[in-house]
Amino acid sequence: MSHLLETGTRLELQKIRHIDKTEDISFISRFLYQKSADEAVIEMPVKEGILVPLEPGEAFRVSFYTNKGVYRCQSQVVSRYYEDKLPVAVIKFRSGFEKLQRRQYYRMECILQMEFREITEAELEQMCSEKNGGIRMSAKEEGAATELFFAGVTIDISGGGLRFNSEHAAAEGSVIALRIASLAQDTKNPQLLFARILKVAPVQNHAGVFEHRAMFTAMTNSERESIIQYIFREERKRRKREAGIE
Repeated sequence: MSHLLETGTRLELQKIRHIDKTEDISFISRFLYQKSADEAVIEMPVKEGILVPLEPGEAFRVSFYTNKGVYRCQSQVVSRYYEDKLPVAVIKFRSGFEKLQRRQYYRMECILQMEFREITEAELEQMCSEKNGGIRMSAKEEGAATELFFAGVTIDISGGGLRFNSEHAAAEGSVIALRIASLAQDTKNPQLLFARILKVAPVQNHAGVFEHRAMFTAMTNSERESIIQYIFREERKRRKREAGIE
């Protein structure tokens, strides 16, 4: 991996709670240099403008976003210290590197208005059949369905899924139909997407608000490509703004 990792390579750390299970907690950091064959020095991550001091012994699933694709491995924090006044951490690779599909797994933090409702497996099958067959609900059915939708706000999104907050807590394991107007070419008539709820947890210091982690399901290639292209466009805009071009 040393030939793929360059100083400044973006990486994402997902905290591991138990073997093969990760918490819905992730941090963004940057690779600085490789200390040895199985150790790397990274910047101490920052989340929402606050420094996150990684603790020695903590385990993370680390995704490296290189020019050749996304590579993931399991790592453990060995030590932390300051290097030229920069807080850094040393991580030890605990597994081999697995190459992922970068376009599908890259997550972009964004705040987008959305609406969703829980559906049954039978409804999912029927709605997918109608969507793929170009069949639309009647105005009466659409009006009735709209009343069942709950409001939500995205936290981040990728070609594989999303995180969002809502005052309505969906059941873990359930399937939801959702609409995000900002992602649609026709914002007045956004396409229905489907996702399975992986985890739901109360948001700290925000009573009555719940964070959801969801994975897209029954998604067509064109729908996934549309989300990926949206992410790429927004990322380019952000880089231009940061560079002072816009």
